[in-house]
Amino acid sequence: MTVYQELAEWLEAQGIASYLQSADQLVISAQNPALPTSNCLWVRKKKDEWYIGTWLPAGYHVPKTQDVGHVCEMVFRSSAQAMYTIDPALARRLELRRLSAEEMEELGLA
Repeated sequence: MTVYQELAEWLEAQGIASYLQSADQLVISAQNPALPTSNCLWVRKKKDEWYIGTWLPAGYHVPKTQDVGHVCEMVFRSSAQAMYTIDPALARRLELRRLSAEEMEELGLA
């Protein structure tokens, strides 16, 4: 079982739907396909680090001190509609660091 399958199963147990967009990107969405009228975000693991993002795109590094499932759940439940960015107060509480455009490009997340 991949890390994405494990995360998808955990999210499903919390009542949150998700689907694999590609082999290394899980989309967390209230609808399939994801539409801007409902909240959706993505999560990826690169170089043993987790990243969560919006469709702006705005990417955030998830520190190893945080549980990625919990982070995904908190961010997903923070809005009923698609977000351009994660609320700064929530990002601070979850210790998420917004990535620069250069970092997004280097990681292939842009």
